[in-house]
Amino acid sequence: MRSDVNNYLDQNADYWMFLREFPIWHRILSRYPEKINDFMVEYKVIRRKRLIDKIEDAASMIELMQGLMEEV
Repeated sequence: MRSDVNNYLDQNADYWMFLREFPIWHRILSRYPEKINDFMVEYKVIRRKRLIDKIEDAASMIELMQGLMEEV
């Protein structure tokens, strides 16, 4: 793997865990380092790191809290 891709992945240990779970990305990034953006898109979708995922998580927590408050 190229050093610039390696340095980019070193920014977050979870990137390396993702590569262990989906080893096809290691092969893809080794052959086509320009696909790092595609890697990040799939990483964010699977790990639920997108803004919309965070909003959905917050909304579900609010619903849970409202449900708990109604029971009290």
